[in-house]
Amino acid sequence: MVDFPITEAQLVGLFLESVFWGFYLVTLVLCLRTLLFNANLEFKRPNTLTWTMLSVTVLMGTFATVDVATGLLHNTQAFVLYKGQGGATQEFSNISDWVNIIRTVDTLVQTLLGDGMLIYRCWVVYGRSWRVVAFSILLWCGAAGCTGMVLHLEGTLRSNALITSGSLHPPITSFWLLTITLNLLTTGLLVFKIWRVDRENARFTFQTTSAQYQPSTLRKVMRIIIESGLMYTVVAFLVFITYIFNSYSVYPTSDVEVQIVGIAFNLILIRASANSQPMDGQNSTAVALQIHRPHLASDSANGVMVTVEREFDGRGRKDTRSLNDVPLGV
Repeated sequence: MVDFPITEAQLVGLFLESVFWGFYLVTLVLCLRTLLFNANLEFKRPNTLTWTMLSVTVLMGTFATVDVATGLLHNTQAFVLYKGQGGATQEFSNISDWVNIIRTVDTLVQTLLGDGMLIYRCWVVYGRSWRVVAFSILLWCGAAGCTGMVLHLEGTLRSNALITSGSLHPPITSFWLLTITLNLLTTGLLVFKIWRVDRENARFTFQTTSAQYQPSTLRKVMRIIIESGLMYTVVAFLVFITYIFNSYSVYPTSDVEVQIVGIAFNLILIRASANSQPMDGQNSTAVALQIHRPHLASDSANGVMVTVEREFDGRGRKDTRSLNDVPLGV
């Protein structure tokens, strides 16, 4: 199925990606403000920065910006600079051109980054249990292998072909199928864990307090994860559908997907920070939940936490220890 020409698909893709890049820049600025500044708009000390989140944020911003820039360059080459036979269609069909390869790298590696951070969050939520995320990691490795195959084939075809070329179909189709499965599975695991803890928290809250129960912080965290994950998964599914039907619509959908991955990642950090609460008398951008339960203990740590607290130890003072942290915030 070819619904409109490749030239029109490239122009529509550039326009849509530019719009979503604008949205992405807004979230990037807010995300960097969360990562680099405290509540008083003062730079955080280097030893308090979450370097993993900061590094991924910068990498995603780089891929998102490079993809828009190379998209503009490619359209300029095709419609303005190229004077040879076949016009713009011929220029876009040069599958092994470095611009095409760079744009493929942007799309696939950006997606791998987003998937990797989702697995990381799930790993921490489950107390750094490799067993829980083992299958997700296997799916991620499969997607990474497909990425290598796509780049190898695209760089060695040396012929007039498009991304919908038959030789590229198996690895690209496999890549999107793996990443969609990974997102559904890992997001489900993450939400299930938080839901289970929230349910337990509600049970003990009702037993120990007479105050009317209010929606917990964890419910807000669940909503953040579900909304951001759904936004990304829907766009990835659209890319998958347009690709398996050989539609040139895969160009605009994949262009938008590069920006959506970064937007979803940034929104989790921004919204987690907005729901943060100061802990232990210090400014914190963590989202914390406490489960009041006899005979267990916990304390606060940076990130979204599942904590269980006992009010006093045997000597009449509060006894706390850390259980686990979930790095949705910073």
